[in-house]
Amino acid sequence: MNYDEAIEYIETVSCNGIMPGLVRIQALLEKTEHPEKKCNVIHVAGTNGKGSVCSYISSILMKAGYRVGRYVSPTLFDYRERIQINDSWVSKADTAYWMSRVREADEKMQAEGMEGASAFELETVMAFLYFKASRCDFVVLETGMGGRLDATNVVPHPLVSVITSIGMDHMKFLGDTIEAIASEKGGIIKDKRPAVIGAGRREAVDTLVEICHQKHCRYRIVDRDAAVIHTADLYEGQIFDYENCRNVRTVMAGCCQPWNASIAMAAVELLCELPAGDFPAGISKLPGQWIDQQKMAEGIASARWPGRFEVLEDVPPLIIDGAHNPDGVKSLIDSIALYLRDWPVILVMGVFADKDYTQMLEMVSAYSNTLIAFKPGNPRGLSSDALAERASHYFKQVTAAASQEEALKTARKLGAGKAAIVCFGSLSTMAGWYQLTGRKSSDGEY
Repeated sequence: MNYDEAIEYIETVSCNGIMPGLVRIQALLEKTEHPEKKCNVIHVAGTNGKGSVCSYISSILMKAGYRVGRYVSPTLFDYRERIQINDSWVSKADTAYWMSRVREADEKMQAEGMEGASAFELETVMAFLYFKASRCDFVVLETGMGGRLDATNVVPHPLVSVITSIGMDHMKFLGDTIEAIASEKGGIIKDKRPAVIGAGRREAVDTLVEICHQKHCRYRIVDRDAAVIHTADLYEGQIFDYENCRNVRTVMAGCCQPWNASIAMAAVELLCELPAGDFPAGISKLPGQWIDQQKMAEGIASARWPGRFEVLEDVPPLIIDGAHNPDGVKSLIDSIALYLRDWPVILVMGVFADKDYTQMLEMVSAYSNTLIAFKPGNPRGLSSDALAERASHYFKQVTAAASQEEALKTARKLGAGKAAIVCFGSLSTMAGWYQLTGRKSSDGEY
């Protein structure tokens, strides 16, 4: 297969939808000689904050001189973004080569009478093969959904398991209580392997602590107030303390980012405590002998993660945020309250139909009287008319835009250069804001 054929193939398989379970991917890994067992993995699950925490961990390890693979889900800009080494996306040639390998294995599996793998399972195996062949020192692995039955949950001995903020999302698959969702996310915690718990809600933390006790593993809890924030500036970022690490700076503006950074730092600290025998792929330089507080701070300062309370334009502020569930919106409105208190705010929203958009609308309505609705370019997208109708119960001025481009034009016209514009909702819409404002992703080919 060439690259275009690989993408066409994966898009065809994607029509099968979400397929939880580990039987298919375990069989696929058997066919490809278990590359996951030859990777040094930091495994990250959670409802919100996974991507930011993975970015911080990866950045710290890169600053320490390591070669770091990262598996990202979902992507914002391009298919190849999901598999990265030291922030560089997998090439088109490598995508075609490794997807061809995985397809061959899947076809052999089906010839033996097994059900074919899902798109996410194929991609996960492709990532393991690529990271192993590229001799990554570490792999920072983000779950797709949940944890226990997620395709990434095939690593027998992760170096550290990390659980970020837990909230209500994907209830159809994960359960309708915080405890149930935390239990599913906590499925990535393995016997006698250290874990970081940054779940936030007490009932989630208690559930995860119990899992750690059952698994006989060391754990660290990182509460929301673990980071002591000194300064917060919309354009310059934030400075905070986390335990003995003082005056740490993150350029990411969202209120949740010092907490996410603290979770990442706790994970790296646990990593530094591991002996050489705990690294299944071996390691040339033990983290504990190489990573100090300075490298930790440098890594946090250099981390970037687009689409999370990101400022695309300065005056008036134009901000994009992938808040697509109530917990994500809670973080968004906290940031609005902190950074935009001197600005009237116009909200632009596009969301999937299966999300709790009614609660999200109610939450953000306290910070604006104007909302512009549009439909994301995805089959799951909620129509602008349906979103506008629901929003009319909470906002004085509501507009249903025909497109994402029209939504931004309408917001600019209404704001007349005197209002902040906050665009939020589905992560699938974030690349559109980049295109509409002339911004580029981190990859030169995009």
